[in-house]
Parts: sequence; C-alpha cells; structure tokens
Amino acid sequence: MKSSIALSALAALVAVSGAASAAENPYVLDSNKAYVKDSYKQCVRTGYWTPALAEQFECDGDIAAKSKVVLAADTLFNLNSAALKADGRNMLNELVARMAGLKVEVVMATGYADRLGPAAFNQKLSEKRAESVKTYLVKQGVPADKVQTEGKGTADPVVTCADGADVVACLAPNRRAVIEVVGTRAQ
Repeated sequence: MKSSIALSALAALVAVSGAASAAENPYVLDSNKAYVKDSYKQCVRTGYWTPALAEQFECDGDIAAKSKVVLAADTLFNLNSAALKADGRNMLNELVARMAGLKVEVVMATGYADRLGPAAFNQKLSEKRAESVKTYLVKQGVPADKVQTEGKGTADPVVTCADGADVVACLAPNRRAVIEVVGTRAQ
C-alpha cells in the first residue's frame, strides 16, 4: 500500500555562525511556550533547525505520526552570490539522503534575495539561487525533470533590518531558498 508523503524542505539560507546548541529549541514558540504552526499545521522552524536537533523535540514527532515528514536544510549564500557554500551543500546532501526510497513527483525550489540592490537584480539573483539548488540536487541524483525553480526576488522577507553598518549581516536570513518535495513511498 502506498501513501502520499509531502516532504517540505525549507532551505533557509541563513548566515549563522556555528550550529545551535542542543539546548536551543529549533521551533518558534508563542508567548505561552506553545509551538507556532503554519496554515498547513506544521511547526514553524527557526534558522537553527536541523534534522538531528529536531529529533530531541516533540514537534516533528507529531508530524511523523501523521505520515508527513518535514525536512529542512540551512544553505548559505554570500551577498550578491548564487554559489552554495559548503554548509549548504552538506545540508542538501542530508536532504537527498532523507529522500531515499521516495518516488519523487515534484521538487519546487524557490529562491529569494535581500532588499539591497535594484529590484531587477534581486529578481534575477533569486532565480539564480533556485537554479543553483536545482543543479546541486540533480548532481546528487534527483531527476532534473522533477525539479522546478522559481525566483521571488525580495518577497516574503524573514527579517527586516534598519540601515546601518551591520545591515548586510542582519539581512542574511532573507537570502534563502524554499524547497518542497512531494512524492510517494511504499509502507
């Protein structure tokens, strides 16, 4: 018997120095310390989320119990660059490994840029970031005809920052890609 599994991977292209400690909760909590969930009833993740860290918390356990698996990868891009950094490649490798045994129906890679620079440049850069993720996934064995890309420029920023000396570092979380993988797996 087959069941449909949606693998939604948020590849938040977050520039953080080092990994979060095991004590840090990789999920967004509200003022009552309850998990914040999106419109799909999935827990909202911070930039510190990793599959290994998530195993220590109950939020993904609830998703797995409902036959849905949510994966994430932190992939870093430098300012004005679409080249994946080593940390990003490692996280995408982990994503591909977790996709093993899945009959992929579609993979959607959506790239984003921060607000610095002209809108036309940022749109093109976001498209290049999505294509960079696609190229890497294809090299790792994901069928090219199953991967679609889209660039959304500066839409849906993760953070807003005041102009100043540290604005480039502050806006780093907006330089990201969102990857959604949908497929089926035999149970």
